[in-house]
Amino acid sequence: MPEARFDLHLHTEFSPDCDTPLESIEAHCLALGLTGIAVTDHDSIEGALRLRERVKTLRVIVGQEVTTRDGDVIGLFIKERVARGLSAADTMTAIHAQGGLVYLPHPFDRHKARRSRGASLASVLAQVDIMEAFNGKVGRPIYNTMAAEFALQHGKIPAGGSDAHSLRAIGTVYNAFALPEGWDNDPQAFLAALAEAQIVGKRRSPIGGWLVFGRRPLSMAWRRLHQRHKR
Repeated sequence: MPEARFDLHLHTEFSPDCDTPLESIEAHCLALGLTGIAVTDHDSIEGALRLRERVKTLRVIVGQEVTTRDGDVIGLFIKERVARGLSAADTMTAIHAQGGLVYLPHPFDRHKARRSRGASLASVLAQVDIMEAFNGKVGRPIYNTMAAEFALQHGKIPAGGSDAHSLRAIGTVYNAFALPEGWDNDPQAFLAALAEAQIVGKRRSPIGGWLVFGRRPLSMAWRRLHQRHKR
């Protein structure tokens, strides 16, 4: 089986803190040698669905980073948007009800996740399919080390994601693994293959994310104006 390369955590213009246009993503990813991505916008699957329809070669997994009462939870291979504001446990149940996979992002970054200690994960640990062992945007390197060690100790499949909020950041972290044919309609086959993945990438400065958040209103306004002139 040929090697697949997937970035499993990234955002697009459909997240309120990102301005990455959908039309730029495929060319960028293919230039980096990525096979596919999971689009995990905050509380939305619209960008993922639209990108999946427009790409020609890149494989797109529909995902969502859901804001729960207990922190962020990502659903992969979902078909419908998951409501925000539920408990983490109820959110994970809703993801599994769609046949999706539960991916727990940046579980130890105290600036991103409300569950900052391993013990607080106990109540939902059985529902977690994938633990983000390497996040490209965590505030401190130790948070990734803690997540990787926790995944190993508790037998959870580790994975990496860029947590990109800009085009340049997409693909700075990816998972390299052999992926069988027919995985598109079989999340469990994808999960089994991911268990053998090598996580490749680097951590970025979180300052870049703050800059994107600050410039987003201007860049989105400029894009709307440009599109209006093209009509």
